[in-house]
Amino acid sequence: MKLPGSLALRVGRRLPPSARRLVNLARGIDMPALVDRPPASSVAVLAPHPDDEVLGCGGTIQKHLAAGEQVRVVLLTSGERTASFTGQGTASSRSQREAEAVAAAADLGLGEDDLDFLHLPDGGVGPDGAAALRDALRRSGADLVYAPNPVDAHRDHVATTRLLGDLLDDLPAVRRVALYEVWTPVHPNTVVDVTAQLETSVRAIERYASATAVVDYVHTLRGLAAYRSGHGLHGRGYAEAFLVLERAPFLGLLAALD
Repeated sequence: MKLPGSLALRVGRRLPPSARRLVNLARGIDMPALVDRPPASSVAVLAPHPDDEVLGCGGTIQKHLAAGEQVRVVLLTSGERTASFTGQGTASSRSQREAEAVAAAADLGLGEDDLDFLHLPDGGVGPDGAAALRDALRRSGADLVYAPNPVDAHRDHVATTRLLGDLLDDLPAVRRVALYEVWTPVHPNTVVDVTAQLETSVRAIERYASATAVVDYVHTLRGLAAYRSGHGLHGRGYAEAFLVLERAPFLGLLAALD
């Protein structure tokens, strides 16, 4: 017997996420798994520029911290070109962006000591940053690393994730990589309900005054998280989406993209 639509929807909401996924697969819908947060004991977030950490996984960072899990944010560049009128980056624009990052981190629940600034050139992330990134990830002891979508529409985002792949043999503690989205959506296998964390993420992104003067990131953050609520939340609230991969599948994905 086919249940009425409203009743079927109510029943579906009461099913555990694993059961809902099986039901959706049977219906021909490949829905990602709704989880509280990806599993980890210690987390590192790779942000090519200050603000990527908030846009890509700000709500999930808050959930890791609330669960007592250590989180470190590694900022590869200081995003100095965004805050410079010349577009070339200056010492003052670098200082401005780093101060914004510290303020945003405080909103999320992180201290200044939880941030690593690698000072790679904005727009020029590449192999020259390998040693600094390897050292930062070793210090973090992270078993889960958040990194940008490897086909994201920004060369620094792509280069950051490629660099992680090149270093993975030197980072045995890393068990999983969670690919997040900023400019280009991922094909997610995992979504996290960040409804309760969304307004804090908004406050954090507002700290990046130099960036929000260029792009309305408050609007885009809300819009992306609202769109992702269609996965597992029935279009209500807000969610962040990730492609979470073990080491071998992550490296296989990068190889397939070559």
